[in-house]
Amino acid sequence: MIQFPYHIPAALIGTAIVLVQPQLAVALSKDEVNAIAKEITVKISGENNGSGIIFEREGNTYYVLTNCHVIYQPGRYEIETPDGEIYPVYYSEEVPGLDAVVLRFESDKTYPTADLGNSDQMTEATTIYVVGWADVLPGTNERTYQFTRGQITSRLTNPDDGYSLIYTNPTIPGTSGGPMLDEKGRVVGINGRAEIEPNTQRVFSFGIPINTFLVARNDLEQIDSTPVVAQEPTAQNLISLAGIKTEKGNYQEAIADLTQALRLSPNNPEAYYRRGNAYVELENYQAAIEDFNQVLRLNPDNALAYFSRGYSRLQLGDHQGAIADYNQAIKLNPDNAVAYYNRGNARYNLKDYEGAIADYNQAIKLNPDDAVAYNNRGIARRNLEDYQGAIADYNQAIKLNPEYADAYNNRGVARRNLEDYQGAIADYNQAIKLNPEYADAYNNRGVARSNLEDYEGAIADYNQAIQLNPDFAHAYYNRGIARKNLGNSQHSNTWQRRFPETRFDNSLPGVTIDLYNQDMFNQTMIEINLDNAYAYYDQALEDFRKAAEIYQQEGNREWYQKAQQIIRELEIKTNYRIQ
Repeated sequence: MIQFPYHIPAALIGTAIVLVQPQLAVALSKDEVNAIAKEITVKISGENNGSGIIFEREGNTYYVLTNCHVIYQPGRYEIETPDGEIYPVYYSEEVPGLDAVVLRFESDKTYPTADLGNSDQMTEATTIYVVGWADVLPGTNERTYQFTRGQITSRLTNPDDGYSLIYTNPTIPGTSGGPMLDEKGRVVGINGRAEIEPNTQRVFSFGIPINTFLVARNDLEQIDSTPVVAQEPTAQNLISLAGIKTEKGNYQEAIADLTQALRLSPNNPEAYYRRGNAYVELENYQAAIEDFNQVLRLNPDNALAYFSRGYSRLQLGDHQGAIADYNQAIKLNPDNAVAYYNRGNARYNLKDYEGAIADYNQAIKLNPDDAVAYNNRGIARRNLEDYQGAIADYNQAIKLNPEYADAYNNRGVARRNLEDYQGAIADYNQAIKLNPEYADAYNNRGVARSNLEDYEGAIADYNQAIQLNPDFAHAYYNRGIARKNLGNSQHSNTWQRRFPETRFDNSLPGVTIDLYNQDMFNQTMIEINLDNAYAYYDQALEDFRKAAEIYQQEGNREWYQKAQQIIRELEIKTNYRIQ
């Protein structure tokens, strides 16, 4: 089956002096900056989500810089380092006058710390990279690392909460507190806020310059990491709170918080975006689309909003609309592998298999370790009857993920297409071993066994498929075929044992005509027990009628008509039953 996604965010601090390096070195490539960013950016989870920067170390103590609003909600927080280790946060220190806080964790492992640049040199038109861990995106089941490139557009002289840097990078929920890096890979700011210009409705992203933090850090105030004093929630507080509720699966509560946030800030694109994602999780795709429309009204260059709206349209079967959205998402962010992957799924659904393969190729180029992309490209290739190419893709998917039951199942289908029935059965066996409740694999193994004329074994597989999925129309249809074949075999064997020298026309069971001697038929009207044959035919009729009923309910006209045709044929056969 095609896989969808792939479903896209207190203690004292050390007194070591941090030197500001002059920015005279040659700029690094985008990939080089990204490699540096990945090593210093952490994921913050707990009562709220956010990102952070490892910027200092003292012995086994590491210090992480993030936004205050990331840990606004009282509760327990954890830091996940780039190697996947999880560390509890016990202490935090607020920076007076700034939306900034320093967290601390303990580890005997070695983690790189950020090189701090000179944010005073970040003037208009300067390239800036913003990094962080986004909240769960539609079509995914985990937070994703985001790396975007933009430019500084302005600097404020009297900023609120320290947010004096304004830049073009998109605002992505969950990336608050993540680093802003210059072209040398040095941290020059803290990402954290979005504002809307009232007249144009244009969205601006804001960050705190690293120099502003350095000046204020000597006045750090020790606070408890679980604040006791309650505050009136702002729109940003409510948005942050909704993010963690979404991650915990409390989607209705998240929607309520985001709706309240929109009452306080009616043109807040982040609130619309997060609420849209919550609607996606509840499979209310039309409501999600309406929210993503609002995001794009406020920020027409928001690649994630196009991506998420495309996913919602894909789920509603609007494949052309989904493709249009993914086109725009890819135009704005050509390195989004998942956008290519999902556009490939939409093209596949429109039976544009060549177009789907082109998209899967690009997704694989951007992410060579994506087993699901190989699997889906294999399916598209199989539909073009490139069975060897499909098998090669399934092999790679299994190499990347040896427990990928779907890839074994799909490779079995391709092998069956090549009439390698034993090889197909071996793959279905492995798929069932990995997923004992895999109804499709039981059904497909039944088909392969039928190809080997092991009809009893096939029926056992169809029985299991139907037990797992009582509305599995194909399994009823296929079981009907197997029972019909057993009935034909019983009928033919019975008459051949009685008249071994006679040629038969089996088109009408129960009426056997001697093509050499018509008189033999008239002289040999004896009672012959064909109960077994007719029992199979009766069972087959039940299966085909059940299959036809489900096909009709599903609106599957093609297979409904196929089932009805066989029903008519079997009814004619059984009408000639010898009494």
